[in-house]
Amino acid sequence: MGLALASVAVGTPPRPGLTWGLRAFIWLLPFHVLAIALLFGLFGLPLITVRAIAAWKEATVAVLVAFTLIRIVSGRTARSTVQATDVAVAALGLLALTYLVGASAWFAADLPATLQLLGWRDAVFFTLLYFVGRGTPHVAGDRRYLGALFGVGVITSVVAILERLFVTPQMLVLLGASRYIQEFLGLAVATRYNEFGLPDNYWTVIGDHVVQRAGSTYLSSQGFAVAFLIIVPAATLWLLSGERRRPVLAWVGYAILWTGLLLSVTRMTTVACVVQVLLLAVAWRRWGVVVTSGLLGVVGVMLAVLVVPGLATFVWDTLTWQTGSSLAHLSDWSDGIKSLVEHPLGIGLGGGGLTAARFGLPATAADSAYFKYSVELGVPGLLLYVAMLVAIGSAGLRAFQRAPAEPQRCAGALVVVAAIGVALNGLTTVPLTNPLVSYVLFWVAGAVVTVAE
Repeated sequence: MGLALASVAVGTPPRPGLTWGLRAFIWLLPFHVLAIALLFGLFGLPLITVRAIAAWKEATVAVLVAFTLIRIVSGRTARSTVQATDVAVAALGLLALTYLVGASAWFAADLPATLQLLGWRDAVFFTLLYFVGRGTPHVAGDRRYLGALFGVGVITSVVAILERLFVTPQMLVLLGASRYIQEFLGLAVATRYNEFGLPDNYWTVIGDHVVQRAGSTYLSSQGFAVAFLIIVPAATLWLLSGERRRPVLAWVGYAILWTGLLLSVTRMTTVACVVQVLLLAVAWRRWGVVVTSGLLGVVGVMLAVLVVPGLATFVWDTLTWQTGSSLAHLSDWSDGIKSLVEHPLGIGLGGGGLTAARFGLPATAADSAYFKYSVELGVPGLLLYVAMLVAIGSAGLRAFQRAPAEPQRCAGALVVVAAIGVALNGLTTVPLTNPLVSYVLFWVAGAVVTVAE
């Protein structure tokens, strides 16, 4: 990472190059969890074998980084000046690497080495793709990844709709979902309050009714919804940009995409996606879209309140922070603040969130990306995490304002609103632990920074 910072690669004339990796991530990551659950839970492959298969995504990142470094060393790429975004991303990575090497000796936290390695993976591993993006700026001029994200969103939303109509918890157990959660991930603690061994947040209460939430191919409503932080803006940009009028079928797909998101019943993520769409509509001066979307949203909410029993109470409790999840967020934030005060330098990688829960430790800061970084990396980690998001968003804004062609402007806009979505959603979850979001965002962000120069 330090080498990449000292000599940032800038791509030569547009060519496929390493972008096969981006296409692989977009099309494979949304189905990764389902595939692993089937291999382990349904077909019963040995744990060590399935873990090796599941590491394909990390191995692909390592290969891409290696190829990028080879291109730098061999002089097959040009060089550019170091940007503020490079510094922010690399600084967080170097801080995490320092904690990985020496935190046990400094803090005497007694965290297992495997836990710290997983913590490093969850906290910063994905940022390596930012430097791959710096070496492939032609990605920012290729609109095909927008269409690919749109397509993946529609496919997984269709699965979510079918799941909501036909799939029962018992069927998910037969498919291996409970074994995957409890034995492969080691998160039995998150399945204590239901008889199926599935994640407890697979259900929510609306009024007096227990409602099953859609998890689609992610086998988790939260994981499914968080992916929309990159899917929704990509689909919106694909529809709004370009000179051709989009066919009616494309708008039907967009409606299916939003239906899938709403079936996940994830409030903060839905709000973040609404904000993203409004910002993009304003940026492209599609005032009709803004007004129409607003009216449809208001009418849709009013009809839903009238038709769905208990929804009005659910909405009111959400707005006044009286739901069970709201109270859980408040409790988690309180624990995060307490940890920050008692351990201003953190307690080490993996010491917070669901990573810690996998090793039987308290899942402090499982509901906030900001407190997860502060719990594990202290005040420096928290500040660098915020600085990284701000720097990425600023670079995207510069590319949107300065790029001469619309595809680059679209890439800049995607990075801006995705960074905003991650920042908002980070109040109640840890969105960058979702590989589809983190891998795609940081790759495109690196390309956009080069374009912004």
